Amino acid sequence: MFSVLKHAFLGFVRTSSQPDVLQNSLKVLSAGLRTYDVPPDFSDVVLPEKPKLKFMEKVPNLKQAKKEMKNLRDIQGPAKSMNTFSEGQFGIVALGGGYLHWGHMEMMRLTINRRMDPSRTFAVWRIKAPYKPITRKGLGQRMGGGKGAIDHYVTPVKCGRLVVEVGGRVELGEVEAVLKEVAKKLPFPAKVVSRESLAALYEEQAERAASNQNPWTFQRIARSNMLGIRKVLSPFDVHNHGRYTGKFFDPKREVSVLAHAHFRLRFERCGANPIFIMKPARGSGRASTRGPRGATNRNTDKTSKPSAEGPHPEPSKMRNAIAGKSKNKANWKPLTKSSLLALENMLGLSVLSVLALKSKEKEESQKHLNLLKNQFLAKCAQLSVPPRKHGDLMHVSHQFKAESKKSENGKKTLEALEENVRSVVSTLEEMEVQMEGLEEKCRIMRSKLEDEEEQTQEFLQLSEQTVLRLSSLPSRPANEPTLQEHLMKIIPDPPAVVRALQTAPVLEDVRPFLELAHKQVSRCLSKGNGLFVLFRSSPVEEAPALHVKWLD
Repeated sequence: MFSVLKHAFLGFVRTSSQPDVLQNSLKVLSAGLRTYDVPPDFSDVVLPEKPKLKFMEKVPNLKQAKKEMKNLRDIQGPAKSMNTFSEGQFGIVALGGGYLHWGHMEMMRLTINRRMDPSRTFAVWRIKAPYKPITRKGLGQRMGGGKGAIDHYVTPVKCGRLVVEVGGRVELGEVEAVLKEVAKKLPFPAKVVSRESLAALYEEQAERAASNQNPWTFQRIARSNMLGIRKVLSPFDVHNHGRYTGKFFDPKREVSVLAHAHFRLRFERCGANPIFIMKPARGSGRASTRGPRGATNRNTDKTSKPSAEGPHPEPSKMRNAIAGKSKNKANWKPLTKSSLLALENMLGLSVLSVLALKSKEKEESQKHLNLLKNQFLAKCAQLSVPPRKHGDLMHVSHQFKAESKKSENGKKTLEALEENVRSVVSTLEEMEVQMEGLEEKCRIMRSKLEDEEEQTQEFLQLSEQTVLRLSSLPSRPANEPTLQEHLMKIIPDPPAVVRALQTAPVLEDVRPFLELAHKQVSRCLSKGNGLFVLFRSSPVEEAPALHVKWLD
């Protein structure tokens, strides 16, 4: 395997036409098919101790909350602060003003925390918890009498302010889908940006203002009060140079405001009817639901005029409807005893709940409430109601208790199932880790097996080679004495040694062996040149038998 990769890499290097393709540090080779950019370096990114978005309080911790005016300047115009990144690389920027409720913040927190990886990602709030009180009158209250009670709290956001930041060892493609999902659910237009895109947006706005070739800008016309235009401009447009309409930012707002003011002045000076004075554009693209004034009156006048040509269909319909109602009303019956008993029980429980809140004058209050209850029940007994199947109202409370018990049991079962699911998920994660470890071990064993196979192939190739290369014998001069002559010179009595060797019993066994070896050698020499190997084939106790094997 290694040799194949080595040959492929060497072939790629030889056939490469670009000499510096391997030396370019901005490219990464991938199977020789495509080049990819080097991923960003996250070595300098430090994750905080708590990477997830923290929980926002629904109500501020105040001893006594004070009511405030609307103060719409909180959401009008551009944001002067919190409009640049502080910690993260990506975030959501507001393109218009609005109020964030606690529900919006909880939606952002749950969506981002559930879909982010805290081991390499973090998120930070750039807005405060809800602190501005919003009042609301209760149902049935008349106008006047001052502000109502505080209903909830909100956080004002201006155009250009960052709502939330996300950073860590991630790129924009990994978090863009989550941030877009959150931005769609906000009560004002928002956009997903990065550090680079936000800086480019600010640079584009500054470049557009610097390279403007039109000398008649909004600031100059408003400051010089040309054609008395300050008469029709609002202080809000003068302060923000006409670029913000209400809560939203519109780059083309400057031209539209000037055009509207010009046409309005023109119609007023010409004495035109005020009805035809142009109004500013609507904040949204929705068509107006209110028609022109007088249209409804004209339609009613036309329909109310009698026609002499034929009968009047509408009065006949009205008579039929009234007759049907009178017939149905004749079938009405008084309330049943079960309904009256159920109402009495409900009112009794309400009286007890009210008396529990009072600490003084309970007896008088109880008498008064009982009197009101009796009067109300007496009037209800005299009322006639349509004949409907109400069922037994006495069992409503029992049914409610039974359903509440069922819901509690269902919640407990759901919690148990969630716990089981968590345990199963943790078990699966552990099994995945074990599988990865086993796969790594298998990969190591495969590499070892491949190495062993390569070594075996090399050994088999060596065993198949039949040529035995031996070094040549050194040359000997002709007049050099043989080994036998040299030994005879060393021994003092050579004839006695020869006689002793001839009479030795060992030579009796060696003599047949030498004869057999001589025959084998002569037979092999008759076939051709080769190499002889002598080996012993019988134990030492038996008669020695040596064999000669011919190796080709």
